[in-house]
Amino acid sequence: MANEALWLTGVGEQPNLGPADMYEPGEGEMLIKVKAIATQPGEWKMQEGLIPIRLKYPTVIGLSASGIVEKIGPGVTRFQPGDHILTNTTGVLRNDSRFGAYQRYCLVPERLVSKVSISDVPFDEAANIATSYTAMSALVLHLGLNRPQIPSAPATGERILIWGVSSSLGVFATQLARQAGYEVVGIASGRHEQLAARFGVTHFVDRTSEDIVSAASALGPFKAVLAAADSAEDQVKIGAILAALGGGSFLSTMGVRAGVKLPANVTGHFAQYIDDYLDEKNSEFTEWFWWNYLENALAKKQLTSLPLTTLGGLDKAEEAWRILKHGENHGTRLVIVPEQEA
Repeated sequence: MANEALWLTGVGEQPNLGPADMYEPGEGEMLIKVKAIATQPGEWKMQEGLIPIRLKYPTVIGLSASGIVEKIGPGVTRFQPGDHILTNTTGVLRNDSRFGAYQRYCLVPERLVSKVSISDVPFDEAANIATSYTAMSALVLHLGLNRPQIPSAPATGERILIWGVSSSLGVFATQLARQAGYEVVGIASGRHEQLAARFGVTHFVDRTSEDIVSAASALGPFKAVLAAADSAEDQVKIGAILAALGGGSFLSTMGVRAGVKLPANVTGHFAQYIDDYLDEKNSEFTEWFWWNYLENALAKKQLTSLPLTTLGGLDKAEEAWRILKHGENHGTRLVIVPEQEA
């Protein structure tokens, strides 16, 4: 049994495959055999030094993964070797290469792990569903919406607006919002209208339409506005929609872009969602999400992901980041499957 990792050796430097230690899990930790990794746009930005996180090189990044428990550390009670799981490894936040997902074996914290039946949810989909932590944190902790329920909560009669609804974040946010009883007004390119409807969008607006501001504002007011994928131009339009409704705020994955001037009664803000699950004040929320909601949703097939595209092994991660960087990926999630020993 040997470990291999995709190592980042410095800002902007080409990653390389190389040997890695076989780690020993500590208190509340587990060693897993990684079966699939869901790529994320933030990864190429970290590689190029565009996100202000000072990584300790050489390092291994990667967060959302699925796998098989290989060994448990002291204090672990919910899992045993052989369990199939999905997880957020927390590698970047810890700045610890042992927790980076882009390797054959990595450490994960028990508190950010969910059991999964691979007969119901394949490893590649499980890895992607692990990224739903972002949508849950955005809606519940940062936008103050009700928690989703299974079966779904009664209708609240309120609507939320999700810009970029065809993105992976948008798709998960839509499902969670519907399970919490909200109607979803979704905005994306017209080619994604059927996809949006499949995931529960109640009203769809084509982001390329000339009358998007009037069309979207006519569907308001909105309990909350989430920009799941937004450019500077998009943010100007979001600002105009909210201004037409008397003002308000929106949550963005990137914050307000440089050069964007919002109306006086409109604000945009950014949140770093992954931090939420390591904050002790959110310990009840963290346990509820990973050990209650997510396991229940998967068992009852109430949470699904975008279509998936598997690129290959660890050596294909750099190609995945290039595709994400240049915006060549539409309506699908790129997945890396580490090459395992026979």
